[in-house]
Amino acid sequence: MRHVTVENLIDYIEHRTSNVEKSTLEDHLANCSDCGELNQEFQVVIARLREDASFEPPAELLQWGINLFQPVAQPKGVASGLRKFIASLVFDTYDQPMMAGVRRVGAPPRQLLFRAGDVDVDVKIESMEANDRITLVGQVLSSNAKFFDNTPVKLESHGIVRYRTRTNVVG
Repeated sequence: MRHVTVENLIDYIEHRTSNVEKSTLEDHLANCSDCGELNQEFQVVIARLREDASFEPPAELLQWGINLFQPVAQPKGVASGLRKFIASLVFDTYDQPMMAGVRRVGAPPRQLLFRAGDVDVDVKIESMEANDRITLVGQVLSSNAKFFDNTPVKLESHGIVRYRTRTNVVG
């Protein structure tokens, strides 16, 4: 095997390789001192980058940004005041074919918009082929000025709760 590429090495360090690729890379790293040394150097660099907080905005600037949003009304009697919404699907990118001539490796992310009354739920589902997982990103939106922060939200599938979270000031 020729030397490991930087891209493959970083994917390996960040656990984005298949089991076969991982096994092949580990065998090569065990037998090739140059690639083993490069692996060690990249692990040190990536560890330092993860620990580096210099890219974080100053606390005052962060607070200023948070204060830009209008104050959020706090719910009264959250447990008794919550109701269950059954939303209808109003937009799905899966229904719209990709334009002619557009190429993409793998399945494109799927964007869904559900509506229940004055509440919209925007959901993006993306397949991660490297580790056979999906990422699910969503936002709860409301045209109502009294939309509640810290409202419980759960993801159900076939009657089983798969994930629970709470809304924040931006949904």
